[in-house]
Amino acid sequence: MKKKFLSVFILICWQSFAQAANLLEVYEQAQTSDPVFLQAVAQRLSTREGVPISAAALLPNIAFTASPSADKVGYSGSNFDPVVDNSGSYVNPRNLTQRNFSMSLSLTQTIFNYAQFSAVAQQVSLAKGADATLNAALQNLMIRVASAYFAILKDEDNLSYAEASKLAYAEQLDQVRQQYKVGLKTITDVYTAQASYDSAVATYIAAETTLSNDRENLRVITGVYYPHLSSLSDEFPLVSPQPRNVETWVKKAVAQNWSIKSGQYNVSAAREQIRQQYSGHLPTINVQTTFSKEVSDNINNYSSFTERNGPGTTSDRGIALNVNVPIFSGGGVVAQTNQASYNYQVAQQQLEQTIRSTINTTRQSYLSIVAGISQIKADKEAIQSTISSLEGLEASYRVGTETLVDVLNQQQKVFQAQTQYATDRYAFVNNILALKQAAGTLSFDDLRAINAWLIDKKRKTLRRMSVKSLSTTRHNKTLHMTKQ
Repeated sequence: MKKKFLSVFILICWQSFAQAANLLEVYEQAQTSDPVFLQAVAQRLSTREGVPISAAALLPNIAFTASPSADKVGYSGSNFDPVVDNSGSYVNPRNLTQRNFSMSLSLTQTIFNYAQFSAVAQQVSLAKGADATLNAALQNLMIRVASAYFAILKDEDNLSYAEASKLAYAEQLDQVRQQYKVGLKTITDVYTAQASYDSAVATYIAAETTLSNDRENLRVITGVYYPHLSSLSDEFPLVSPQPRNVETWVKKAVAQNWSIKSGQYNVSAAREQIRQQYSGHLPTINVQTTFSKEVSDNINNYSSFTERNGPGTTSDRGIALNVNVPIFSGGGVVAQTNQASYNYQVAQQQLEQTIRSTINTTRQSYLSIVAGISQIKADKEAIQSTISSLEGLEASYRVGTETLVDVLNQQQKVFQAQTQYATDRYAFVNNILALKQAAGTLSFDDLRAINAWLIDKKRKTLRRMSVKSLSTTRHNKTLHMTKQ
């Protein structure tokens, strides 16, 4: 029974491990694990607390104080009058201990303080800016997850192409060596085939390293290592931006981009900082009410002393209007106001830089999407053309009208066309997300739409094949791969 349970458990774990994760699953994991995004969440919560902190200065301030004390008083001299203790005897005390208890309740209310009013307005702007920054951070998380995800898919494609190329060169090298042994090829042909194979091996190793590095890059964001990811379907649609007008997208970006909105709120906060510093020239007014009470008594039980200095209670009530008019503060107010003005100019220029950068990103992303549609179609044609050319060169090589170098060079062009196709495919998807991010409209629904283009399939390395069989077999594979 235990063995059966263990077998079922291992099977479930293996299936879970082997199942490919999709883009939405990776993104949801990143939302709870990415330190950059979680830092933005905490920063937003911290900044929003500035509003009630600054508003507290405008609300009533109530304070209560209590001060119990005990005092020991010494008496000396011949003129000191004796006192009677509780037994009726006359005594001549040299020390008297008294106890006192005082308490005070005060209420202070601001009537006019322009600095405090400006501080509240400044914190409100900063809080709104923090909300905009968090939204920008959320969209940036989507972009980073998608970029890391599709970088891995591109690396896997390139690795499969590199492996197929390496296997083809290996079999070509083996054929040339066999032909050299029987005198059909020269040593130069062997060296040429060996050089191509060595180059293919180096390319394959580099592709493996790049894939491993990009998997680790995704782990940095999610905290999870993903050995299998769902692949981008060969049938994914080549959609054009809607509306198909770059200026419309630019206007939308200027109006809705979250980084621009954050910069605008920062400018507003910097403006309030100028007013806050300038308020050092203005008077402040507040009203204060107090109630205090003091109780005193001696603890020596001297009746005659108590009669003259017995228990006493003192109460005090008052209300005051405090007006503070600044006259001169050593020029500090002027300097602080000037500093705030310069910081305001800094915020304005940062906003301008953000606007220009956003406009540039919007235009580039839009144009890249439009051009990407044509590029992907051209890449498919290039793959087919290079394979057809390779087939012709192989046939000519077999009859002796073409050299081995021409065949190997054409084989390299096939590999380059395939890797370019992979690069352009994933760049197209990333540009779609970048355009929506620039326009401020990127959302979870966009990731869900792209996730529908993914399929869960095992990525198989191409089987070992010779240059002779590679042309026909790869031609069929490529036609299937590039079919829309």
